[in-house]
Amino acid sequence: MIAEGLELMMVGMGVVFSFLVLLVILMKLSGFLLSKFPEPEEPVKAASKAGQGGAAGSRASATMAVALAAAHRRQKGT
Repeated sequence: MIAEGLELMMVGMGVVFSFLVLLVILMKLSGFLLSKFPEPEEPVKAASKAGQGGAAGSRASATMAVALAAAHRRQKGT
């Protein structure tokens, strides 16, 4: 009974090990093949993402500016 359990355990571990080896080989192969094709460059947009948010984006930017100014002032000790 114990021998059958050990045999089943070894078979299971062998299957998992084989799967992991196959996974590593396929990942390396896909990395090699995908490195042959360069990524397309995205055009640089003139407007920043913060400016695209409209009123909510400008309010968040203003709040962030006030918070940074307060932190800077606190560090200076004035």
